[in-house]
Amino acid sequence: MWGANYTVSKYGILELTPEMFTFLRFAIVFPLLLLAVLWKERSLAIERRDILRLVFTGLVGIAIYQTLFMTSVKYTSATHSSLMIALSPIFTGILAIIGGQEKFTWRVQAGSLISFLGAAAVIGLGDEGVSFYSRSFFGDMMGLLAAFFWGWYPVLAAPLVRKYSSLRVTAWSSVVGVLALLLMNIHQFSRTSWHWHVMTWASLFYSAILVTVYGLVAWYYGVSQIGPTKVMVYMYAIPLVAILVAAGVLHEAINSWQIIGALVILAGITIVKTEGKRNAAVSTHPSMGRGRREL
Repeated sequence: MWGANYTVSKYGILELTPEMFTFLRFAIVFPLLLLAVLWKERSLAIERRDILRLVFTGLVGIAIYQTLFMTSVKYTSATHSSLMIALSPIFTGILAIIGGQEKFTWRVQAGSLISFLGAAAVIGLGDEGVSFYSRSFFGDMMGLLAAFFWGWYPVLAAPLVRKYSSLRVTAWSSVVGVLALLLMNIHQFSRTSWHWHVMTWASLFYSAILVTVYGLVAWYYGVSQIGPTKVMVYMYAIPLVAILVAAGVLHEAINSWQIIGALVILAGITIVKTEGKRNAAVSTHPSMGRGRREL
């Protein structure tokens, strides 16, 4: 479901802007997540001293990241977007070191360099090559920027999930994200027509209900049953599924050099993740340990 979302979301942003799609998606999601937290934990409380960090975490992980993700999906191929955003654990490793949550290791730096070389191959060795003014290049850069913010999210959220559950932090982050998107785009929203194609609605509800709500519940259930390390293996399937679905539905092509680049990206991520398992300082993101990933 997460991998297919790169293709499904494209139908939603044919009529909606990335900001509008993200706002509507999480407007549907956040009450369901709050109800899930209340049902499971019998409390929604967040201490006053943690509110500022929660707000910043929600801005980074929901409002900014999700909008950049949708922008990337809009302007570049689903294949490229999935591979760029797959780099998020690389940024998590780097930012965790900068923030003092992990120690500097050459292993993380080597894995980061390898992954970025793979990303350069995917972008530069495609059929279009590198054109700084092309839609695809802009979408690729938005994907890289999205990966940075998604990598930053677990570093920001780490102190919160040590005190509260990941589900509670995610639910309140969604509330912050929705409010921020509403305030930043209120004039655009007020002029939006609600007479959309059925595929737009289908894309929106797929992303909200199946990808976000069901996806999170399934993820947490998997972690509770077999542990984060075994569940982590399935994260490698997301770019693969994204590429296969895009090829089957959108007829996107990927050449042999880009396939090599994709494998190089995954190799670099593997190196960084292996190091991450040795250090539990950052454990809120599926790409580095226990937690969640929302696409």
